[in-house]
Order: sequence, then structure tokens, then C-alpha cells
Amino acid sequence: MTALECAFNHTLDRPETACRNTDFIETPMSRIALIANPISGSGSSRARAEALQQELEHVGHEVVLTWTRLEPCAQWLDPVLQDVDVAVVAGGDGTVRLVAESAIQTRTPIYQVPTGTENLFARALGHSGEAGDVIRAIEAADVCLLDVADANGTTSILMTSCGFDAAVVQDLASRRTGPISHWTYLPSMLRQLWSWKPVPVGIMVDGEGVGSDQPGLCFVCNCREYGGGFNPAPDARMDDGLLDIVFLPTRSRLGLLRWMWKARWGTHLASTRALHARGRRIVLEPASPVPWQVDGDCPAESATPLTQRVTIEVRSGVLPVLRPAGDASRN
Repeated sequence: MTALECAFNHTLDRPETACRNTDFIETPMSRIALIANPISGSGSSRARAEALQQELEHVGHEVVLTWTRLEPCAQWLDPVLQDVDVAVVAGGDGTVRLVAESAIQTRTPIYQVPTGTENLFARALGHSGEAGDVIRAIEAADVCLLDVADANGTTSILMTSCGFDAAVVQDLASRRTGPISHWTYLPSMLRQLWSWKPVPVGIMVDGEGVGSDQPGLCFVCNCREYGGGFNPAPDARMDDGLLDIVFLPTRSRLGLLRWMWKARWGTHLASTRALHARGRRIVLEPASPVPWQVDGDCPAESATPLTQRVTIEVRSGVLPVLRPAGDASRN
């Protein structure tokens, strides 16, 4: 066991938590906000949202269908959520992150109908897009409170990172002209793989320096799901009040590919070179400006796509989420 593992050993065997919010138990959910991203899923989200609205209204629910907008959520979404019992979010992970801050402010439980590319939030929670599953979850009204993170002032639901994957995200964003698929990422990955140069990263976890400022790949995860079969922190939980940081040292593109292969098969953390720790506040300080990303998107609130410091701090148990009916195990 390394010194780092010893230092954070008290967090490695944390118990499962029930994540139950008694304030919401047995609360009838009859008024529903259906928040939909009309371009998600190559445009299929619009038709799915309208069909789901009909199904919900057929069983007696009052539904307010609202399309996402570019304006600040406080202007158009907060007023909607203040008058409903639950928000059903039809879209991808970016749409969930868009809705999350308003859900936190108004204490409105959310449920994702996955229509995006990865749908990591829905995958982690077991949320389904089938109308029957959505209706049963609403009727069960089983709400839990999950953690989110603040990353340089941006709300993060899933993960924050700086380096290669962030460079891919920003490359894609700069060229994106419409809906995307998994294949859309391939040209960006190849371009960034050709030009990527690892940068040393300083890491602080709860005020304590860890690692040795090596170059490599750095991920701060609130969720075990990451995307593309590459899950850096497979044991990360969204209800433990902690963030998982994984650092995979490499000085070359070949080393990057090796780590990606190992992570694909879930063996990367078995390496003595991998760094894995948990904490409530994590600071990343690259030696030179690098791209960074939040939940698979460029941080919209950031004035620059490059940074030399990212501070990620957990906000424990603030996001109310509707569980799938009969499921008390997911996080």
C-alpha cells in the first residue's frame, strides 16, 4: 500500500448509503415539468417528449412541456419548477446539468429520460425512457439527494478533467454544427492525439499535496460512469460526500493509449503508478494552460477554454433525484 493510499484509506471502504430524503416520501407528484432539449438525439427528443407528455396526461398528471433555452435558467426555468412536483428531463447529460441548478434552488426532484449521446446520469441511476417506467417512478415518489460539485464556479454533476479528454471536448465544440453521435468524436480524438503533449499537474486533496507534479491524465469524478467504456473511477459514488480523483501518469501519446486500453478493461487502478484518492476539495494546477471540461462539455461560464487552476469542491446532498420504482441500490 502506498503512502497516498494510507492517507486516504479511511475513505476506501465507505458503506453504501440509503440516500433517502424523508421530506419527499409519500408526497403525491401530480404536477410535472417535462423539460426537453429539442435537438438532443439528432432531433428525436422532441417527438419523444411530446409522446411522453400524452402518456403522462393520459394517466391523470398535469404536464408543463418546456423546451430548453439559451437564456439563464433563473429567467425561464426557476419559475416553471417552483410550481411543479417533479421535473422529467428529456435530453442528454448536458441537459441534466442545465436543469440541475434550478432543481437545487427550487428543491424539485429530477428524472432523466435519456435521449443524448452517452446519458451517463441515467445509466448511473437506472433511469429509463420508457413511459411506463417514468410513470411508475413518479407514482413511487422515492426521492434521494445526490452530491454535485462546484468547478471554478460551474456546476458539475458527473466529472471534471483537464488534459487530453478536455482537448477532445473543446475540439469537437469548436467544429460542432448540429447533433452529435459517438462517431462524431473520432476526428477530434485523432487530431488531439496527434498534437497532445502531457503537462505536469500539481494536485491538492483537502489541502494536502499528493503525487509529484508529473505529466499525465487527470480526472475528478462524482460518478462512476464516464463514457466510451472508459471509466477512470469505477467506485465513485454520487451520495458519499466525496469526489474521486484519478491521475494516470504518462509522458507520451503511447502511454495515453496504454492507459485507455487498461481503463477499458478496468485494470488501470491495479497499477502501482496510478494515483487514486478521495476528498471534498480538489485543486488541479497544470504547469501551463490546458483545456478543461465539465460533464463532457466546455464550461460555458468560463471566459477562456484554458486554465492553470481548477478548484473542484463537493456540494453534499443538494440535488433531489427521483429513483426508478423499486430500486434502492443505485447511486
